[in-house]
Amino acid sequence: MITDIDRKPAVHDQVLVEAELDGKRVSFRAVAVNVMPTAIWLGLVRPQPELEQLRRDLPLQLTFRRDNTGMIAASSFIGHLGASHVGLFAVSWPDDLKLIQRRAHLRLDAQCPVEYTVASQCATESPGQIGDGVCCNLCAGGVQFVVRAGTDETVAVGDELDLRVALGRDAVVLAEAVVVRVDDAAIMNLGPDEPVRLGAAGPRSLIAVRFESISDVDQDRIVRYIFSIQRQSREGPSKTT
Repeated sequence: MITDIDRKPAVHDQVLVEAELDGKRVSFRAVAVNVMPTAIWLGLVRPQPELEQLRRDLPLQLTFRRDNTGMIAASSFIGHLGASHVGLFAVSWPDDLKLIQRRAHLRLDAQCPVEYTVASQCATESPGQIGDGVCCNLCAGGVQFVVRAGTDETVAVGDELDLRVALGRDAVVLAEAVVVRVDDAAIMNLGPDEPVRLGAAGPRSLIAVRFESISDVDQDRIVRYIFSIQRQSREGPSKTT
């Protein structure tokens, strides 16, 4: 049962903050440190230089992580708390808070670039480690992708990642995710077309992640992308060129 308290932001909530800077979407992983009647104070989980570019009244989208549900809402930037490099800032009390229920999602094979940054480590020794790969399949709840590295050289189960997934030419999806599985791609049945851009030589790992925080807008982007692939497949290559 969802109570009124569950529908309100609270101290210690994990929050994904999204903004647009110079035409590029950026995201910040933050934690609520103070909740007031008209504003919420947030602190970055790790330093990000883009924070210094945020200016008063810049529109933001907030996604609050909860166990079985999440909340999304529109907000705006109020200002830095102290020096901007400290990572503390205030946002306006969010408008139109909406609960989102986690549910099963349609998963489809897809090939698109994936970039990640390790935000919180479980077994890896390199928080802040960055990497990239090629998506094998995705849904609105997670993604599986292959990277050019051995299983002992990449991320580990339990690591938290900041993901950037490019869908087509223009759409980019930003999400917080947790690694749920890491396999040796050489012993997995990836099919004759995999991996597309990583080449056949050298060790490869297959990484599966579950989205922990993603905006409703980006989930819709994924769903539309999946449907477009299905439609193109039904129509055939002559109608998609």
